[in-house]
Amino acid sequence: MKIQKISLSFSSFTDGNFATKARFILDSLTGNAAFATPTPTLVVVEGDYSNYNTARMAAEGLGRVNVAEKNQFRKALEVILAQLGRYVMFAANGNAVKLASSGYSLTKMPEVQHLPGTGNATLINGKTSGQLIVFIKRPKGSTSFVHDISEEMPTENTVWVTVASSRSRYTFTNLQPGKQYWVRVGAIGANDQLVYSPVASQYVQ
Repeated sequence: MKIQKISLSFSSFTDGNFATKARFILDSLTGNAAFATPTPTLVVVEGDYSNYNTARMAAEGLGRVNVAEKNQFRKALEVILAQLGRYVMFAANGNAVKLASSGYSLTKMPEVQHLPGTGNATLINGKTSGQLIVFIKRPKGSTSFVHDISEEMPTENTVWVTVASSRSRYTFTNLQPGKQYWVRVGAIGANDQLVYSPVASQYVQ
């Protein structure tokens, strides 16, 4: 039986989205008890991220030398993030909740899903400004959930912010009032199978 994995390829990301994704991975792994001894260390990865991000901003003027340097630092960061991702998969041992907490994107599971569909996700504004509540009807056989949110209309390269939870209901906080967000909920069942709800959208009050 195949187990849940994460994507180690970043070639389809634009430079800006790649920088955002790399930053999210670093932030997600910092202090994450599930990945206590990352290899390579986060300090080393942080250095490569800083080099790339500095070169990326310098290359916005499209100078040939600057662009070449940016591409060189991007390649180095992609390689080290792939190395770090292999450690993450080893440490998580196929646990989808742990993998989701790493900041890496989960790959699609090719086997037939045994969980029923989740149905639509419902979004409502919370009682406090900047809150957005999402919930689904808990599918039979589900054991835990991942709640994904994005500030942009989703595409195949969307950088989702993922929160793992034991509940099918979650409240996102500290969001920007008046801004539109896109949310989906993933239900995790036996053998770490993962089924996502359709994406829902809501303006935050």
